This record gives sequence, C-alpha cells and structure tokens, in this order.
Amino acid sequence: MGIRDRFNNLIRRRTPTPANKEVFNLGIQESKHPQHVLGPVLYSVADQSVVLRTCITQLKTEIFRRGYMWEKAFFKKCTSCGEEYQNSDVEQCTSCGGYEFRTPDPMQKKYAETMVEGYVNKSDQLFIDVLKELETDLNIADDAYLIFVKEYYLDELGNIKLHKVKELYRGDPLTMFIDVDEDGDRGTSHYSCVTHREIYTDDPHETCEMCNASLHPVVYINRVHGKDQYYIEGEVVHISKFSPSRLYGKPPILTLWNHITTLIAMENYINTNYSKARTPKGILAVQTNNMDSLVRYWRGVKEKLEKDPHYIPIMGIETEAGGRGGVQWVPFMQSLKEMDYTAVKDDLRVRIGAFYGISPIFQADNSQGGGLNNEGLQITVTNRTVELAQGVYNKYLFPFMEKQFGITDWKIRLLRSEEEDDTHALRRRETEVNLAGQMKNLGFDVDMDEDGNFVYKKIVEVDKQLQQAKQGGKFEVDPYAGTDVDAAYLGQMQAQAMQGGNQIQTEGRGNKSSSALQLANRNTGAPAGTANENVDRRTETR
Repeated sequence: MGIRDRFNNLIRRRTPTPANKEVFNLGIQESKHPQHVLGPVLYSVADQSVVLRTCITQLKTEIFRRGYMWEKAFFKKCTSCGEEYQNSDVEQCTSCGGYEFRTPDPMQKKYAETMVEGYVNKSDQLFIDVLKELETDLNIADDAYLIFVKEYYLDELGNIKLHKVKELYRGDPLTMFIDVDEDGDRGTSHYSCVTHREIYTDDPHETCEMCNASLHPVVYINRVHGKDQYYIEGEVVHISKFSPSRLYGKPPILTLWNHITTLIAMENYINTNYSKARTPKGILAVQTNNMDSLVRYWRGVKEKLEKDPHYIPIMGIETEAGGRGGVQWVPFMQSLKEMDYTAVKDDLRVRIGAFYGISPIFQADNSQGGGLNNEGLQITVTNRTVELAQGVYNKYLFPFMEKQFGITDWKIRLLRSEEEDDTHALRRRETEVNLAGQMKNLGFDVDMDEDGNFVYKKIVEVDKQLQQAKQGGKFEVDPYAGTDVDAAYLGQMQAQAMQGGNQIQTEGRGNKSSSALQLANRNTGAPAGTANENVDRRTETR
C-alpha cells in the first residue's frame, strides 16, 4: 500500500443524504406543494363550508380553551455536571457524586412570560390569537410558520453576539418557502447579511458588499409583492400536523375535496331552490284548440296575482263537439325526500368530522347520543384528537420558542382540554396522605416540598444509636415504629389501661385492638391479664 492510499484512508467520509424526488429545478430549490398554487382556492373552499369551519372552530376552542402554563424543566440540577433530576429529595449526584445543586431560576422566564401575557406584536395580537391562526393553517394547508422578529447586537465583523425577541407573527403558508439545495438540505443554498436582507449570494465565504459584514445561511424565504424576504436560522419555525416531512405537509383539504365541494353544491342547490332565480318545478300543459285565448287569460291572471297574491284564478277551456280536453303536469326535478338529501348530507358531515376527530356531539348533533354512541365516548374520542394536536405545540413549537428566548429551566405547555375531576384529585391526595403515614410508621422521615409533594428520607439516627450501644452508650427506640398500630389509638389504650376499671371499646378492631392492649399493658406496667379481663367483662355486659 502506497503513501497516497494510506493518506486516503485517513480522510473522513459520510453516508450519502437520501435524495428527495420532490426537489427539482435549478436555482432556488423547492418541493411541489399545492398550497402555493391552489392556496387561495383551498382557503376559499374552507371558508365556504359550514361543516369544515365548524370542525376547525371546535378544534381551536378545545385546544386552547384552558390556555398555557409555565412548568419546571427540573427540580434539581447538579452545578458540576448539569445532571437534571425530577424530584427534590436528591442529596448526591449520581453522575459525578457532587453535592451542589440548584433550582430553576424564576428570573429566566420573566421577559418571555411578560411578553406572551400581553400583546406579542404591533397588531395588538395576543399569544393565543397567533396560535389559533397557526392551528387554522395546519387544518387547511398542513403548514404553519411562526416568525420571530428579533433585535440583534453585532460586533465589528457583523457576527451576532446577542439577540432579543421583540415580536411574534404568523407566516402565511401561501407565500412562505423553505430554501433548500439539490439534496433538500436547508441553509446551504443562499446567504444574506443581517442588516441588508435584500442582498444574497451563493458563496458562504463572501461578505456583504454594503457593510462588509459576515453572511448567514438563509433558511426560509417569504415571497410577497414581487420581493423576497430572507430569514436566517432561529427566526422562523415550521410545523406540520397531518403529514410532517422534511419539507412541506399535505393539505387535508385536498383529501376532503369531493366531500366539501359536494356539501357546498348541496347547500347552493337548496339556496337556489328557495330563491326567486330558481328553475321551475315543472310545466302545466293544457290541451286546447284556442291558444291565443289561453295566453291572454294567463297574462291577465299574472297581473292580478302581482296585485293580490291570494287571487284564485278560474279558467274554463272550450273543446270541440265530442272532443275531450286535458291538463297534464310534467315535473322537472325530484323532491328533497326522494333524493335522500338529509341522509347524504349527514354522511358527508360525519366523514369530514371523523377526519378531523370531531364527534357529532361537538357539531350540535345529539341524534346519535345514548347507547353505543353515548356522549362520553364521543367526548373521549375528541379529547384524544385535541391531545394529539397539543403535542405539535408542546413538542415542536414551544421548545423552539424557549430556545430563542434563552430559557432552559422552564417549559411552556398547553393545559389539557379535559379538566380533572376535583373529587378524584381529593381522593388521590387522600391516598398520598395515607401512604405518607405508612412510610412514617416504617421508620422513614416524611417531609413536604414547596410543590406539596411528599418526600421520604431514610432515618439514620437509629444506626447512630446502635453504634453508640455497641460502645456502651444508651439509646431509645420507638416501640411502635414499624407496627400497624395507630399511635393516637395506642395512647388512648394506655390511658384506659392505667385507669384499670373502665371498659375498653373493642368493637370492629379485631386483632389490632388486642395487640394494642397488650402493647399498652406492657408499656404501662399493667397486669398481663387486664386486657383479657376487660374483654371478658365487655362480653358479660353484652
């Protein structure tokens, strides 16, 4: 093997990135996405459909009904290695063995919390309003963009040293494009200056021709009014709900196109049927040998009907001698009942609602309630859909947002749409209290942290006392620790045992009462048979 071959073996190689067949053309690469071509049509059809707008409105209402909250990313964090723990009873780090910990810094979220609680842009939009716009885009185009308007602080070379988020806006899916290269990779096709966004180049090693500053990779492009707005890394986040991919999603409106347009046509048919400019239901054919007389008479009837809509025309038809006259009705269209209008419309409505996960009960349809189609099951199905939709924000959009605000100790999360039952929460708390009492009886030290959670620690005082006993010292141990006897009940038994003559209530206590009495007699110095005598006396009294 030659020197050249040995040198080539030392060169680092990488696995080829899988090519995307949807990426095509030279220059700015992009995928085929119908929302950029048929986008206005998609949004127009969505606005015209009552069923679709009902589904989208109900989804937005349930997803953001209870708002959002800030929660701790950890309870304790090691200051040496950065290991995070989700409980506060950790005394020593399991990774590095350190003893120094810190809790989440409340000042870290102060700016972001103040911003999202007020207006997030100059259009006086609330944070929830912007999120609702994104949810509408997801349900129509399956592409949503959140734009972070930042204020940058640069050094002499144009490098970004600090940034501050000033506003939040919704990006229009009809004009936003992902800037990728021939392989579909982002941020490798064009580069632009932070100050002069209208100037871009293909060479990452060049500098801005206006200010000689460093260039940054372009990730997204907004094409509007014949101009391109370039966005660098950290300024735009893109999410998809139904068909997430490397590039764009797939509009669900295309899947439901026939169902939605059919419903719109049916509603237009009803509107035309009951409006003035409608097709006549049929023709009244009259057989006569005097057509001019019939026309003159009918013209007079129309004039009288315009003046008096309650006018009843009376008409006589002359026939030839021995001839027979006749009147024939020729219908032009069927009735709504004959066309099964209601059944077809309900079927289409249910299919559209099933795609979005909206049960009929959320569309004000109570006809399917009860039995196997009960309301509880329908609410459960919709709640699962809402939980899935909230995961798009909690797992993708909010982590990106936390990163841009520089937040590491806190997380912003949407609250679940289904509220927890207060009775169930009280029962769970009662169970936790009972468990804490049992842990204390087993010899553990029970404490409560700042969030109201019970913390259990092993007591080491007994071990120290045992060591002192080996060295000749004296120690005391709780005689009731580790037993299933309530300490308060034991105290009552001891007091009664000291009195000697009182009857002890033992109903419903079984072996636990007997053991308690024996322990009480043993610790108070009462005769061994006192407990049995009291029980016998109780039996005789009965």
